[in-house]
Amino acid sequence: MVEISCDSCGKVKPVLETARNGGTEWVLGYDVEVQSPNALQRSMRFLDHWDDRRVLELGAIHFCSEACKEKYISTARAA
Repeated sequence: MVEISCDSCGKVKPVLETARNGGTEWVLGYDVEVQSPNALQRSMRFLDHWDDRRVLELGAIHFCSEACKEKYISTARAA
């Protein structure tokens, strides 16, 4: 069994949580860096819904709330 945790606060996602049944809405996205000899490019993309089949893909990031997502983005901009 895979345990998913928020990449901002560390909260663990419950296994049987569903947004329709009153659970919180988790956010799935990707934070990918591509390096070439002359530059480093970083790209963040977010899906419009949670997809269990994609949580382990390269560069996947997970957030327990929109607030944690925004905190991660603001921290990434400062880096």
